[in-house]
Amino acid sequence: MENEDYLVTVEQFVLSLKASGLSLSATDYDLIQQWENRGVPVGVVCRGIETGFFKFESTNPRQPTRVSLSYLKDFIEEEIKTG
Repeated sequence: MENEDYLVTVEQFVLSLKASGLSLSATDYDLIQQWENRGVPVGVVCRGIETGFFKFESTNPRQPTRVSLSYLKDFIEEEIKTG
């Protein structure tokens, strides 16, 4: 599987921020594949995830584990534009 490193890197980054769960949703994996297919560097995706996660956490401090890549997509897309 040629995209395994990209997928695993993003997956592990998200799970480390959430500090819960063993895997992401099928929708999350699909988003990761789309970014890889577009040639978005993994570091840009991770910066967008981190920005979005901390914004979500600051507004929802009791529910940081509920954040998904679907929610973070806008932050990642913004990072891609500025990135």
